[in-house]
Amino acid sequence: MTNPILQIKDVSFAYQQDPVVKRASLQVEPGEFIGILGPNGSGKSTLLKLMGGILGPDSGTVLLKDKELHDYKRKVLAQSIAWLPQEHDMAFSFRVGEIVLMGRHPYLSALTFESQKDFDISNQAMRTTETTHLSERQFNEISGGEKQRVMMACAIAQEPEVLLLDEPTTALDIKYQLEIINILDRLNRQDGMTLILAMHDLHLASKYCRRLILIDQGNIVKDGTPEEVLQKEILESVYGVKLKVFHDPDDGSILISPETSCIR
Repeated sequence: MTNPILQIKDVSFAYQQDPVVKRASLQVEPGEFIGILGPNGSGKSTLLKLMGGILGPDSGTVLLKDKELHDYKRKVLAQSIAWLPQEHDMAFSFRVGEIVLMGRHPYLSALTFESQKDFDISNQAMRTTETTHLSERQFNEISGGEKQRVMMACAIAQEPEVLLLDEPTTALDIKYQLEIINILDRLNRQDGMTLILAMHDLHLASKYCRRLILIDQGNIVKDGTPEEVLQKEILESVYGVKLKVFHDPDDGSILISPETSCIR
């Protein structure tokens, strides 16, 4: 039996006096594909940031391979965990190829330049995300879906063991949503990368994630397979609407539709 790659033990966090994550505990095994679900403001993004060391917990501990995150040097931690936020605004103009190469920074010392190996890894990351043709384009001039794939290439070039993504398909049309989620699925199945995503789309979550964590008001409500988590009574209680929950006859994924617009 493998040891967990990430562990969250009795973790709480508040912004000023507002509790956002409340005594959360969970563990992540290597190679898992996990979706974190919940309403807006439920604590999904904050939980991801705690897992990645972007935020430090007010209480409790977060461990990477049995060692607390704050005991890692930042560059060493970045060789194991990559973080992909929702927004990708750049204050300065960079070419796409330069952005992807930034993923190699955790492996460089202060006075060294990128080696041929760094360029090779960055180029492979662009091939994986089908962004090679964008390498000479200015990042701020490409579309939202292209930006998301470029930033994913940057994260892949980081060669992390764990990739944390905050709403990677939000505000993208269905074509780009499927492109992103299929890239992630290949990274997980072929490369064994551990993936943890905050998501809104319950159907995509049921179709691709093997494990779901549902949170509400900072509490973990349910943690299990899509079948265990995406139950009508649980979802109606968390989201506050009446729902229809049924299975896609083609692939067995779970489809969820509002039954009424009434809010509890």
